Amino acid sequence: MTGAPVELQRVLILAIHTGQRYGDLIRLRWSDYDSGAISLIQSKGKVRVTVPCSSALRAMLDSTPRQCPYILARADGRPWFTEKDDKALAKAWRARMNEAGFYAKPFEELTKAEKAQFLHFHDMRGTAVTLLSEAGATLPQICAVTGHTLASATRILERYLARTSAMSQAAILAFENSPATAFANRLQTGSNPMKGEPKKTKGNQ
Repeated sequence: MTGAPVELQRVLILAIHTGQRYGDLIRLRWSDYDSGAISLIQSKGKVRVTVPCSSALRAMLDSTPRQCPYILARADGRPWFTEKDDKALAKAWRARMNEAGFYAKPFEELTKAEKAQFLHFHDMRGTAVTLLSEAGATLPQICAVTGHTLASATRILERYLARTSAMSQAAILAFENSPATAFANRLQTGSNPMKGEPKKTKGNQ
């Protein structure tokens, strides 16, 4: 975000807060945003989803000039796609990632194997799933937002959650505060009965 043009900042916010695919994001119209929610039919699978907008997303949308029928637009107001080419945003995004030092060298110079190791635009969809999970959303709730199948969302969580500590921290917090685990939280090491404590016999038990 730091140093990025505002049109790319809007892209990141919209992607993170909706979990939608690249092709659907660049085609979202202002008419799809109504009453604090974004509704669309996804191009893949033709799934209809309605995404209630977070306060941060609403603030971004409500402050964005509607100079184009599409929510995401270039600095001059043109859409990020044409009938023949929908890669303009992807190229601008990659150029910004180069500037921000995300790659060890220019993206075009990376091998296919090296490219696979770095973040890509589509990783924001997985990030949205992960953030929703870390916030406590159930798997069906996540799928209602992103349009994933339960199986697809599960695979994403299996891949991405291992990279974060938020879930493990939440698990330990629950462990420490649950009545069901109170006995475990009371366990402490004691003095060694062989050193100084009287040995228990049938008479002093």
